Amino acid sequence: MIVAIDASTTGCSVALFSDGKALVSLASRKDRSSAENLTLMIAEVLRLGGITYSDLQAVAVAQGPGSYTGLRIAVSTAKGLAYALNLPVISFGTLPSLCYQVPFWGKEDLLCPMIDARRMEVFCGFYRAKTKEALFDIEAVLVDENSFKAILDSNRVLFFGEGSTKCKGVIQHPNAIFIDTDIFPSAESSCEIVSEKFRNAEFEDIVTFEPFYLKEYMFKTK
Repeated sequence: MIVAIDASTTGCSVALFSDGKALVSLASRKDRSSAENLTLMIAEVLRLGGITYSDLQAVAVAQGPGSYTGLRIAVSTAKGLAYALNLPVISFGTLPSLCYQVPFWGKEDLLCPMIDARRMEVFCGFYRAKTKEALFDIEAVLVDENSFKAILDSNRVLFFGEGSTKCKGVIQHPNAIFIDTDIFPSAESSCEIVSEKFRNAEFEDIVTFEPFYLKEYMFKTK
């Protein structure tokens, strides 16, 4: 049994996996809810799954990119739970896990999940639609009408995620496809990634593991 948590963006989510399948999941889309609800949601997911903390074999957590505060809360919670129960920690990327919420239609070559990074900037990555293989490193991109032109000239790309909404009216390339439905980061969608990492014993060092912020945190002064 593996419990997975995600607080990459608005709200948070928790899921329970067993033998590569998601058994139970809960999500809150309320802003700043991770600090208030995350531990309560973990307890509720275990209750709904009919297990106790002693039945867990690992703790998985979204490493980012995303909200600085949300990532810190999620990673700290995962570390605390893993340390108390002597469990390994598994990390999963926020963007690649988003790809598992999109069915393979065969109409696009690449997937580009996007997370809002404020103003006209997004966190994004490119993945092969069928295999979910990453093509490039994840980037923070300031979007304009020429963004991703070289990729779009030779590939059909499906853009999705909360960050893609503000790009729809800007990127007008004929090979750019946008999903109208909002797709948010979810612990449940990490099931395949997390289960494979567990089978391969790809665990993080509980002491040195840190969130993947991608951008420096911008402190605001009054």
